[in-house]
Amino acid sequence: MRYEYYKTPLPPQNNNPNLLKLIFASLIVVIIIVWVVIWNSTNVYEPDEISEQAFYEGYFTLSTRLDQTLARRFPNLDFVDTRFSDDGRGTHTFQVKDRKRMRPSEIEEFLESSLGGYGFLVKQEPTGGDYWEYQIISDSTVWALYRIQLGYEEVANVSILPADISKVTGRPRLAVIIDDFGYSMNETINGFISLNEKFTAAVIPGRPYSTSVDERLKSRGIESLIHMPMITVTNATSEPDYALSDDLSESEIQRRLRRAKKDVPNSIGMNNHQGSGGTQSVKVMREVSEFLKSQDMFFVDSRTIAASVGEKVAKEQEVPTESRDVFLDEVDDPKAIAGELFRLARIAKDRGEAIGIGHCRPHTLTALKKYMPALAEAGFDLVPVSQLVN
Repeated sequence: MRYEYYKTPLPPQNNNPNLLKLIFASLIVVIIIVWVVIWNSTNVYEPDEISEQAFYEGYFTLSTRLDQTLARRFPNLDFVDTRFSDDGRGTHTFQVKDRKRMRPSEIEEFLESSLGGYGFLVKQEPTGGDYWEYQIISDSTVWALYRIQLGYEEVANVSILPADISKVTGRPRLAVIIDDFGYSMNETINGFISLNEKFTAAVIPGRPYSTSVDERLKSRGIESLIHMPMITVTNATSEPDYALSDDLSESEIQRRLRRAKKDVPNSIGMNNHQGSGGTQSVKVMREVSEFLKSQDMFFVDSRTIAASVGEKVAKEQEVPTESRDVFLDEVDDPKAIAGELFRLARIAKDRGEAIGIGHCRPHTLTALKKYMPALAEAGFDLVPVSQLVN
């Protein structure tokens, strides 16, 4: 009995589930292979065609955005139209509303800054007197033309300057220093920083915005000076923690100068704030000159008093230096400021160069915005003051 189970046939095993699994897996593999073959046959990679299409799409998008940005950047421009030829070259037309408020170099600089990163070059073409034209070039191919129509009534270009300085030769150089940056960050300050024409900013150390405005000036390519406080002839000062005087020790003067440089780290020169007393002191100016020489900086004497020895001592110490010629806004009135700006231009015309000093005031900003473009158009070179010190 113990071996009886050998005589009982075993029931047949059912292999159907395993067979079904094998068939299902094979079917999936076949489907995948067929799908891959069909996809490859209908999606042939054509690099030249796709690359060209992508390029033109990007080009047209860039052109549209640039038209919009140009109109926003220059409110004096009205967009007329953009037309594309069969080969894709676009002609972008704008109309100048007031030619006296715009120079061709401004358009060229804007196009270069906007398109240079995309590999395009900007070339201004010589044209007649009724429009400016700029070619946008890549790999010797002209991709676009920007045409700025001036209008026939603008060709005469009557200057807003007095007749004797409305047109000059020899490119006389004008440098304008604006004092008292650092006290605040308001609309007037932003207006000065946004000027297209070159100027130099003098920053008071130790003020709430001294360092931050210095960084903003640097980001805009505007050179800065330390507007160094010094005592007046009555021993008064608005900055007692920084003001230099003959009563201070030499080491204390040096400490204050180092502290001022730390507050205005991007400064490349110095001029005096107040200082009718401090600039008369040989001791003070010798310490200032020694510090500036060690920092490879220059000195501009604001000439708050005729008896100043600032420029004389700086030259003795071989520090590059120059003196102010005109205070632009001793009278805070637009017409008076304009008159002083014209006087500065006449000095530059006669002597070849001149330095004016103004302050962070709304009327001064208004005068500069109105007349500096006209001075540049008349043939004056508006330069940072560093180009005039020697």
